[in-house]
Amino acid sequence: MGKADCHHFLARVLCVLLLIILLFNRPTIYGNLRFASYYEDHMVLQKSPERALLWGCGPLGEQVTVYVQGPNTQQTLATVSDESGMWRVMLAPVEAGGPYNITAALTNLQNTYVTLVDVLFGDVWLCSGQSNMFFKLVNASGELALASKYPHVRFFMVGLVQKDTELLDLTKVDISWSVPNESKTSLGSITVYSFMY
Repeated sequence: MGKADCHHFLARVLCVLLLIILLFNRPTIYGNLRFASYYEDHMVLQKSPERALLWGCGPLGEQVTVYVQGPNTQQTLATVSDESGMWRVMLAPVEAGGPYNITAALTNLQNTYVTLVDVLFGDVWLCSGQSNMFFKLVNASGELALASKYPHVRFFMVGLVQKDTELLDLTKVDISWSVPNESKTSLGSITVYSFMY
């Protein structure tokens, strides 16, 4: 084998090695599995007789398996992310209670998953309005101290964002799903608070 043949052979070996590295080093491609922005730890999903919808985003055409584990149910559902990368599953009705862990995992790629913890099933109330929804809790230290006595009441506040086009997901969350405590509850609306407790 001449010197030129040796260089040609080494160049081929390096190209093959580079291809192998690129093929097997794909976590960044699959690292975008997620739930939609408002699915978070400590959230509440609607209880039976309704069926809760779970959705999120993932790699195009990949199979996503969703596992629901908790005291009243064990469910496993599979779906495939569509051409826009969105995946969706409808849960069978779940009785009120919890806590549950909900995991979405890429079926064909081990160790690629996202898990929500401390999820409850119950009644979900949507509160909206005008300026009255922005009245904050003030001079209410007694009421705020009671908030932690209601750990199954959870709250979440969407940020105000105005767009001229329809959005698929929330662009801003002001208060993530929270277990009531004095500091988190004080950030919310007195109008909503008066209905919760």
